[in-house]
Amino acid sequence: MGNRQRMTVVVVICLGIMISVCSTGFAAPIDIKITTVQLRQQQMGEAIERLAKYINADPKLKDKVRVRTYPAAQLYTGQEETQAVIKGEIQIAFVIGSQLEPIDPALELIKLPFLFPDVETSYKVLEGSVGKKLFSKMDQKGLAVLGMVSSGDVAISNSKRPIVNVEDFKGLKMRSFGRMGAATLKALGAMAIVTASEETYTALQQGVIDGCTTPAVVFLARKYYDVQKYVSAAGMMNATHVFMIGNKAWWEGLPPDVRTALNGIIGRLVKEMRVEIEVDNKKVFEQIAAKGCQVHVLTPAEQAAFKKALQPVYTEFAPIVGADLVKEAQREAERLSKTK
Repeated sequence: MGNRQRMTVVVVICLGIMISVCSTGFAAPIDIKITTVQLRQQQMGEAIERLAKYINADPKLKDKVRVRTYPAAQLYTGQEETQAVIKGEIQIAFVIGSQLEPIDPALELIKLPFLFPDVETSYKVLEGSVGKKLFSKMDQKGLAVLGMVSSGDVAISNSKRPIVNVEDFKGLKMRSFGRMGAATLKALGAMAIVTASEETYTALQQGVIDGCTTPAVVFLARKYYDVQKYVSAAGMMNATHVFMIGNKAWWEGLPPDVRTALNGIIGRLVKEMRVEIEVDNKKVFEQIAAKGCQVHVLTPAEQAAFKKALQPVYTEFAPIVGADLVKEAQREAERLSKTK
């Protein structure tokens, strides 16, 4: 074969590669960066590692994708992470619900005090017509909701005294997660201080804050029991959900076979995690007690008293979320709980 013929073959091969890449929008392998602000041993940190493991083991995706994971806010923190997904700097992120609220304040709906009687009902409401309306703004902003999982019941902790009644909050400086959490604590009589997750342990240790409200599994994973003495199991006082989000344009532009395979893997992971969090939720307060904390589980009557005291939060946030959407969510939660 002469030089001219060899050159022609090379050009044809290059053109073929270019056409293939342009037709799909992707060159093989497809890079997928997955991030979370949580530590590797926490719920979302463990989840992104398992997601990568499942993707790498899937024969349908062999040689088609390359996955890299970044837990513990290695690349971005808080709102930076969500914006990075929107910009396409990362493809998938596992985020706490409060990170999404600046995208659309209506997402505050999820954490309305005692809106849901249990986690199962919250899934059904958020995966139905209420959720479709709620997540529409995220879609418009370039985010695709790929999966949703609860982080379990809320733990109310502090270093001063047991919290059994609403009056027990008075005078306490409490860390909250997001605007809704802050409003909840203020309505109960505490001084609410929004503190970054990665700064909470130090703030508790140094007495900058007396206590915090956080998912019980997070309390255990971040070893808050070392600096907190009293813990109350508050149930669904604020629903704690985490979301797997993806860049919408990237997700919809994936080759169909790749997107189908990824969708199946994410569905498998979400299903597993929902079962696991319920198992963990049943034993987490026993584990916290074993670490030396004094644990009190709020009775239904005590929860009812908390809920009554928290009605001003509904008044404050109904105009922000949308009064009609709040009412629809309440009706759906009540209907679903009655049919169980």
